[in-house]
Amino acid sequence: MRFLIIIWSFIFFVYLFINPCSAQTNQSAISKKYTAAQLKEDTKILKDVTIAMHPAIGIYQSKNYYTNFFDVFISKLNDSLTEKEFRIKLKLLMENLHCGHTEVINSKKYYREINKNKLNFSTLLFLPIQNKLYVIGDLNKKKDTSLLKIGTEIIRINGIAVDSIINYSKRFISSDGYNQTSKNHFIQLSFNNFLVGLFGRPDTFNIDYLAGTKIKNLKYSAFKTKSLPLLPLQKKEDSLFTKYKRAQIKYRFLDLQNKTMLLKISAFSPVQSAKAYRKIFKKLQKYQTDNLVIDLRNNGGGSIENAYRLLSYLIDTSENQTLRTNIKKYPYKKYTRGNILFKLTRFVFGILSKKETKFETDNYTFTIKPRKKNHFNKKILVLINGGSFSASILVAAYLKNNNRAEFIGEETGGTIEGCNAGVMPYYKLPNTNVRVRMPAFRVINDVCPNITAHGLLPDYKTKYSLTDYIQQIDVDLLKVKEILKLD
Repeated sequence: MRFLIIIWSFIFFVYLFINPCSAQTNQSAISKKYTAAQLKEDTKILKDVTIAMHPAIGIYQSKNYYTNFFDVFISKLNDSLTEKEFRIKLKLLMENLHCGHTEVINSKKYYREINKNKLNFSTLLFLPIQNKLYVIGDLNKKKDTSLLKIGTEIIRINGIAVDSIINYSKRFISSDGYNQTSKNHFIQLSFNNFLVGLFGRPDTFNIDYLAGTKIKNLKYSAFKTKSLPLLPLQKKEDSLFTKYKRAQIKYRFLDLQNKTMLLKISAFSPVQSAKAYRKIFKKLQKYQTDNLVIDLRNNGGGSIENAYRLLSYLIDTSENQTLRTNIKKYPYKKYTRGNILFKLTRFVFGILSKKETKFETDNYTFTIKPRKKNHFNKKILVLINGGSFSASILVAAYLKNNNRAEFIGEETGGTIEGCNAGVMPYYKLPNTNVRVRMPAFRVINDVCPNITAHGLLPDYKTKYSLTDYIQQIDVDLLKVKEILKLD
């Protein structure tokens, strides 16, 4: 009873998806073009698989809508394309499913070839905030000073307006429903990859920037590297945390009296979470802690069993949660792997849950029961943002419905009613070998039966300024301390 771990290492996805390389004669996966007939065949297979199994069909649009949408797309494939060109088109096509777990990524051969070489990146690192762009760092460590001061506003890059770059790039970020916070969140993390992946890798970058009230120009050489470092958007890790590394859980008390605990869950790991929660909630009981602050920011999900276990310590009444699938086996299984695992998962679900079949769709309903021993029944605050996704929004939704928590931050990246996940095979298209991740289950948060197409909204909405990012100020945690009147 587990999710496959959703590793929202989004920068890695961007690197896989849009990184081009200088075309060389020995790099056929990068320069090779596929005929219109080959592209049509690949897309027809993807269409049939999607219509047959994707849980999003019928949620936001009807089956006929998606059938027609694919047919129109296929009819327009009249020219030969490289793998990257085709992949970009497919990515925009699949975004119409509004599913954050559906991804289109490189073929393995393409990835191996681009991974051999250093690529051109901008020496300056940029941070988008809403539709504006600012300098946040400099890759060139050899110079004593940065090319531009940190915080300088950028107007154009290589002749393209900043808002155009940001808005186009966000179209390639998978998101549940019509949620925008996840797109805003991940564009901040990955803008510097999108910039070169979608708009080219010149040897020289041409930047228009704001100096006072005047627009000035700067030209500088590209920086060659295999990948970019993570942007320094968060404060350095606090040494006071007690860590359960394999469980991806850590905690610390925010006061000397042990009355407020901060519990950071980076992901819902399938290993060692039971031990971690047992010790943590025992400690909460021992110190009679009054406040529990659960940090689910940037938590991309993971094990559903882990999510159930956490909720059992926090909710007061039993709640149901359902996984639904309309397939008995993978369609077109010659293009994927794991059909036996899927059948085994269905078998195990049938044993551990209440199974009900309606109109050839199997519903597996699990019951989350409150735990008596070391149950925490005092105040809970939950930190959320656009990176809170999948199993983390499941936890948030059930805490919200039980009136067990108040939420701080921004709308979650995952929709409050659930997502498409469970088991997620990759389909490899036969001609281009492009890989498409295809969820097999609809994960339904039964406490939120209506389709909202949006995430959970915070009770206390926070907003980060440029200064907050530069000084690495945790605005959400400051709000916690304000609410709880902590020094």
